[in-house]
Amino acid sequence: MILNTNKIRWSAVALTLILSGLLALAVIVGCSGGDEPDVVEQPVEQPTEEPTATQQATVIQVVTTTNFVADWVENIGGDRVEVFSLVPTGADPHGFQPGARDVARIADADLVLSVGLGLEGEWLHDLLENAARDESSIIEVTNAIEPIEFAQSHIGEVELLEHIGEIIHEAEEGELTIEEAFLEIEDLIAAAEEAEEGDHAEEGGEEEDHEEEDVDEDHGDEEEHDEGEDVGGMVRAIIAQAESGAMDMEEAIEEIEHLVSGEEEGHAGHGHGLEDPHFWFDPLRVKLAVDYIAVQLGSVDSGGSETYAANASAYKAQLDELDTWTQEQVSAVPETNRFLLTSHDSFGYFADRYGFEVIGVILGTTTEVEPSAEHMAELTQTVEQYNVPAVFGETTVSERLATSLAAETGADLVRLYSGSLGPEGSGAETYLSMVRSNVESIVNALK
Repeated sequence: MILNTNKIRWSAVALTLILSGLLALAVIVGCSGGDEPDVVEQPVEQPTEEPTATQQATVIQVVTTTNFVADWVENIGGDRVEVFSLVPTGADPHGFQPGARDVARIADADLVLSVGLGLEGEWLHDLLENAARDESSIIEVTNAIEPIEFAQSHIGEVELLEHIGEIIHEAEEGELTIEEAFLEIEDLIAAAEEAEEGDHAEEGGEEEDHEEEDVDEDHGDEEEHDEGEDVGGMVRAIIAQAESGAMDMEEAIEEIEHLVSGEEEGHAGHGHGLEDPHFWFDPLRVKLAVDYIAVQLGSVDSGGSETYAANASAYKAQLDELDTWTQEQVSAVPETNRFLLTSHDSFGYFADRYGFEVIGVILGTTTEVEPSAEHMAELTQTVEQYNVPAVFGETTVSERLATSLAAETGADLVRLYSGSLGPEGSGAETYLSMVRSNVESIVNALK
């Protein structure tokens, strides 16, 4: 009995081992002979789809200083670009103050497009320094155009500062003695004052035809560039102190240099130089800028050059249509009514292209310095002299003075878009619609 029991037990154990071995073998065979797991083999065996043209394209990062330039880039670049405008809708590009995020955007951008010619002033230069970016990626679109100069009344002061600065530099380099420099500066100031008096005399002659000679002559001595005349007067006072012995000659040179450089910095930071940057109100010049932008995009993304050129060509056709439409619209305004009096000197290109005359500007070449009471009085006379039906304010600058001038003279206050597109729902959300909106406002006010 004992032997039989042991045999039975050993037989059971052996059977168990055999069955376990067979089961393990079956599992191994099943794993190697069935469907293979998706996570291991499927990506290798199954073919992948070819990427689309859009997926293949490199999306480049573009930063612009203004939203109308961003609009041009979007039309030219299409899906190949991502665009960000630093200056938000409705903000003044002259006095914009960038933040830390703007520094990061500049640093990460493949291309940065500014307007140039002093529009962005010092804030852009400060931003670029903080971004520590290779400045070769910073492009001024006004490189593509032939700019016009501001009205002569705005040029004299800037030119005077530049010429005095040049004379001071020659004195410091030893090319002129200090006495010779003083004489040249005094002659320069005298010539500027004489030229200004001649301008006033011509204005007085024109005003005689309007039977307002006496009124205008009363303001002739106070006119027009108080800041520029103050600079000349201060420079003369310094020279007089040096010549009287109250101030050392070299100290006087340093004082004049400090004065002039401070005034020039003020112009660079808050206004413009001699050339007008507001070219975007001439669609034909915008066409040149559009071609230039297409080339710059292609230099960063050569694979998209043909796309950029084709998109630029299509957009330029729309600009031609805009120019033709504008000419048709302004034809409804009699030539005797084609006068513009605006908050800021930003419509010179529009006037030049379509036969208008800018007869008055409240804020001149800067939006951050209040005009004098004398200047506002002269503008009141101008409105009355030309029987101006409308004073044109601007959405990106304060309209307080324009509103006051309109109320005092009985003229209408009409708002125009200048340094920024309009917000959603304004009818001026794109460059093309912004210009159309301005043209309609101008024509309706003056026809």
